[in-house]
Amino acid sequence: MKKFIREYLRVIAYTATGLVFGIASFYLLMNYYHSEEVSKPLYISQNDVDYTEYKTKISKIDENLKRFDSMKSKNDELKTMYSKLISCRTVMDGDKTLSKLKVDNYFKPVDIYQLGSSFQSEVLNICWAMHLSYLTSDTPPVSFKEYAPYISSSVKSITNQINFALDEIQNNSSYFYTTNITSSTIRNYLKSDYSIITDSYNEFADIVLELSESLNEKAGEIND
Repeated sequence: MKKFIREYLRVIAYTATGLVFGIASFYLLMNYYHSEEVSKPLYISQNDVDYTEYKTKISKIDENLKRFDSMKSKNDELKTMYSKLISCRTVMDGDKTLSKLKVDNYFKPVDIYQLGSSFQSEVLNICWAMHLSYLTSDTPPVSFKEYAPYISSSVKSITNQINFALDEIQNNSSYFYTTNITSSTIRNYLKSDYSIITDSYNEFADIVLELSESLNEKAGEIND
């Protein structure tokens, strides 16, 4: 009887081990399949990219800053804004930003994620937090006080949308099998997230461009 029980338990143990091994193998294969799906590169052509629009805005910012510099304004608030915009413009044209994107190329999800991550670390954390956020402080500069509500609302919206895009890319690229996500939907999500990220760059560039235009207008009013 004891021998029978031992054999019976041994069969159960072997069966359980085989079942666990089978389930583990299944999930490993599914994870591998999913990782292959999400790593397929996405082709981004010149027509799909907001790169040209972004570069045009940076060029216009450069023109406005050069114009202000040539006026040699002595107003402290305007000179402070000029200095901050100069620093911000350098960040916006950095190596990992949309400004340096290579068009007519293939991009993996990690490349697009890096583009969005650079927007967070460079544009938001440096250009905004270090240089321009003083406009929305408790005591904003009088010359640009009227821009505070608009800028505050815009940056909040941009921050939310960039966080959403990065979270979605990360979720869709994780090693997790989800039955309702196919290759086509994953790629559609990626295209959508790419558009959100490039839109964020351009929307922030609009803020900087408007401030540079206002800088010249106010300098002209003072000089008049």
